[in-house]
Amino acid sequence: MINKEIPAFTPEDNVTGCCPKFHPGHWEEKLFDFSAYTFIKGHSASLFYMPLNLDKVMTKVMTDILAAKANFEDKMLTLSQDLSPFKTEHLFLVQHEVKGYKLHRLEGLFFCKVYDGPFKNMTEWMKDFDEVLRLKGRKLEEVYAYYTTCPQCAKVYEHNYVVLLAKVDPKFEL
Repeated sequence: MINKEIPAFTPEDNVTGCCPKFHPGHWEEKLFDFSAYTFIKGHSASLFYMPLNLDKVMTKVMTDILAAKANFEDKMLTLSQDLSPFKTEHLFLVQHEVKGYKLHRLEGLFFCKVYDGPFKNMTEWMKDFDEVLRLKGRKLEEVYAYYTTCPQCAKVYEHNYVVLLAKVDPKFEL
C-alpha cells in the first residue's frame, strides 16, 4: 500500500512544545508518495558529514515558515540529504509559499526504515538499510534522513528516532 498522507500528530503528542512524539509504526517499512506536498529548501555546512551550522539553518527556516503561517498544524517533516561530505540539503514541508524560498515537489515513491539510537550509528544504519533493500532486489541510491526530534526532545522522549527513506521504483513491493 502506498501512503499519500504524511502521518499526523495530535496535541497530546506535543509534550515538549517543540517536537511532537514520534510514532515509528506509522513509518516502519512503509511506502510514501509525497508528490501532493510542497517543500522549501535550506542548506547546511558539514565537515565530513558532521553538521556545522545545522541548528542555525533549522532555526532560521522554521522561523520563516512560522512567520509565513506556512506550517501544518498536525504534520511535520524535514528531509535531509547529504550532497557531499561538506553540504547537506534540507527539504521542509510547507503548505504554501514562503518569501525568499522556491517551492519544490518531491516526486516518486520512498521506502522507509526506522532506526533508534545516537547519530554516531548512522553508518551502521545505512549498511543495514542497504542490506534491507538488497534483499528486496533494490540498490540504495537516493536516500533522505528524517530526524524526527531535536536533541533536547529526544532526551525527553528517551528515543532518538531517525527514518531513512530510499527512492524506489513504482514496481517496488514491500
